[in-house]
Amino acid sequence: MRRPLAAVIGSTRATEQQLALAHELGTALVDCGFRVVTGGLGGVMDAALRGARASSRYQSGDTLAVLPSYRTHDASDMADVVLCTGMNHARNTILVASASVVLAVGGRSGTLGELALAWELGRPILCVGDSEGWATRLAGEGLDDRRTDKIHGPLAPCEAARLARTLAHDVPAPPHFA
Repeated sequence: MRRPLAAVIGSTRATEQQLALAHELGTALVDCGFRVVTGGLGGVMDAALRGARASSRYQSGDTLAVLPSYRTHDASDMADVVLCTGMNHARNTILVASASVVLAVGGRSGTLGELALAWELGRPILCVGDSEGWATRLAGEGLDDRRTDKIHGPLAPCEAARLARTLAHDVPAPPHFA
């Protein structure tokens, strides 16, 4: 059986609080049966992958990095699988589209773009923690009227992972992308 992917998004310039949240989230996601995919760089991305590897349920292949560059050495050492796209920010589409659910911790403009893509693609979105950044600003909101749901949160990491598990079905493409 294919295990679902959970995308963890957030800033490379994260606060200590955001790093701790991302680490705890990574662990909780693997504990709940997910593989964790990130943008593969530092900050929240690295912390989530480190947390995923800290899970007692971790298996090789549970951590994936979708890089903006062609350079594998740019990836977090915690990534089991590294995809070098050479697409810069356009790699965000691959990251979000391949995930069954998207979880945001903090975040700056790059995270905002990923949240918009996730919304457009119909992915469930969960915001973790209540630290500064786009995740907290958008928790409980909808981005536009194309969807009737809202962005979930703010949630504690374990609570977010459990809710993600209930939301992460095979998410169909929105009608205008099918």
